Amino acid sequence: MASLDRDEGVVLRMRDYAETDRILTVLTPRHGKLSLLAKGVRRATSRFGGALDLANRVQLIYYVRKKGLHLLREAALLESFPLLREDLDRLEAALWGLALADRVLPAETPDHAIYGQVQAFLRALAGGVEPAVGRVAFSLHLLAVAGHKPCLEGCLACGSPQALTWHPGRGGLLCRSCGGGGTVVPPKVWRSMAALTRLPLDRVGGLRVDSGTLAHMNSLVEVFWHHQLRR
Repeated sequence: MASLDRDEGVVLRMRDYAETDRILTVLTPRHGKLSLLAKGVRRATSRFGGALDLANRVQLIYYVRKKGLHLLREAALLESFPLLREDLDRLEAALWGLALADRVLPAETPDHAIYGQVQAFLRALAGGVEPAVGRVAFSLHLLAVAGHKPCLEGCLACGSPQALTWHPGRGGLLCRSCGGGGTVVPPKVWRSMAALTRLPLDRVGGLRVDSGTLAHMNSLVEVFWHHQLRR
């Protein structure tokens, strides 16, 4: 007989199943990323109401199954981040962040640090952090807690701050004297990235970044993530 368990979690992803059901992917602090079958959730009279929406933080009670999907029994809304749903750019950034967290984490592998960063990212966006800045900052924070933090304080080989180039395969910044190739990363770009890594997500809005620097940072982080996800 299936046993009952409970946890809280953020809804990362959902897809329709059968006529009235939905399969949810929920990030939890105690159990990691869970796949749950929510039966009847698409009915107008569903007991789950509007709790089970993307980016919502919810309290869950579910039946644990050894095979197949766990079965959701109860769900209660804890936090809904309503301001995200009033701004398309903020909502788009939030959904992008949830999708990234979903890709990074294997199923049912608890990681309190990643769970905390996801919550902090959603709260930062809802609190007014500019979405493009929040995306770069969240990418860097997620890399750090996942154990892939790039070297951003100078050359990863000698520590030099001069003529630094970007080498995802080596782990970050590498100067030309130590074998770095490609285009030199402007100091303003890598120093801004380092600052975003150090700052808590709810404070990154205080860092003033021009659009050119922001676009450059975003491209470097995307290349770094692409390399890490292919490993």
